[in-house]
Amino acid sequence: MNIKSQLSKAITLMVIALLFFSFKASYWQFDKKSREIVSSSIAKIFKSQNCGIAEIDDTFYTIKKDNAIVGYLAVTDAPSKFHTFDYYILFDNKAEILKVEILHYRENWGAEICSPKWLKQFIGIDTENSQAYNNGIDGISGATLSVNSLKYDLLKTCKALKLKL
Repeated sequence: MNIKSQLSKAITLMVIALLFFSFKASYWQFDKKSREIVSSSIAKIFKSQNCGIAEIDDTFYTIKKDNAIVGYLAVTDAPSKFHTFDYYILFDNKAEILKVEILHYRENWGAEICSPKWLKQFIGIDTENSQAYNNGIDGISGATLSVNSLKYDLLKTCKALKLKL
């Protein structure tokens, strides 16, 4: 009887854990450092401390200033070799990229993709032409998987936003 009780408890804990980890929350809003990074970038790019953020879905948010949509924010994650990394994209109101920044990079190798200088090449890039997009992004030696993952995921995110508009 004791074995059945322990097995039942183990199965119950497993089901609860699976349910808990199966839902994706807006994690960046609960992390103070991430929230400050995103908020300061929005204030700097849109030149206002009074921009409001409204959630569209789990990934996309509108950025409003004086009740007018001035841009969009996407906060998402992409796979690297063993883990995922979190990043955000700021768009203008026409869904053109204004800024890309990595929030959390969890790998030991390939952290060069966090460099603001390297990430600047995504600003204003044409995401409509996949070939020009792929040719327009320089790779990084030692971060090939993360670079390709970011390129693919960023393109997918841009296309998803444009479908929502």
